[in-house]
Amino acid sequence: MKLDDISEKVTVPPMPEVKPPKQDNVNHPSHYETGKFECIEVMQEAIGLEDVKGFCICNAFKYIYRCCHKHQSPLEDVKKAIWYLNKFVELEEQHES
Repeated sequence: MKLDDISEKVTVPPMPEVKPPKQDNVNHPSHYETGKFECIEVMQEAIGLEDVKGFCICNAFKYIYRCCHKHQSPLEDVKKAIWYLNKFVELEEQHES
């Protein structure tokens, strides 16, 4: 039997399409992750809880303020504002417990 004869009998199924992981620009933007810590976690350690809570409120304001001017749809910026407001609530509730 020749090699050509074997290759004609062997069928290799097609490889499934591998899609890269979807970028999450709202909850975990890659440009805010370095190693195992996210920027906001490092900020809390560096500047303290109260300043990070203020940062969250200011960022929420910024995203709402510009949401109808930056992109065709305001949805991503509104989601980012909600994320920062939720983070504020999370930090406030941690502080109260």
